[in-house]
Amino acid sequence: MSTNQWNVYLDAIDAAFEQGMAAKEVVCSITTGFRVLPALRNAPGLNPYHASVADVGYGFDAVRGTIQRLSHGETIPLAKEMLVLDLDTLRISEKQLSPNFELVAEKATPETYYLIEQSRYLNGVIGEKIREATMSGKAMLGAEWDMILKRVQRIQAIPRL
Repeated sequence: MSTNQWNVYLDAIDAAFEQGMAAKEVVCSITTGFRVLPALRNAPGLNPYHASVADVGYGFDAVRGTIQRLSHGETIPLAKEMLVLDLDTLRISEKQLSPNFELVAEKATPETYYLIEQSRYLNGVIGEKIREATMSGKAMLGAEWDMILKRVQRIQAIPRL
């Protein structure tokens, strides 16, 4: 693949995350605000939901940082592995959003319905952008994606401290 084609895919991934980042920022603010609402403050799932949103934000930053470094001509050992690891880890974090969010939503009261619906909508946007970026990554790497994913899954299995 030429450098030009490589950059087109990297730009597509970056653009998806730029759009998803705005949704993530709003969701993070709303989620933080849930802590001041008596009906939601102690809702089951609030802490893991907030942590999942933060994981998505860190993942967006990681991928965008790698893309920026590559776009500026930096040679990064294992750059493909970094992208696959980060994109697939984001997929996992996004899968954690919904069940944790739905636990919080169970405690919703009429005054919180608007925030709940906004969060639900924005969670959908975040998921869509992660899937869009992952599809671009898979298209960029082709069959190499699966080979790399098999190698990095061992790293993903290491629990965070």
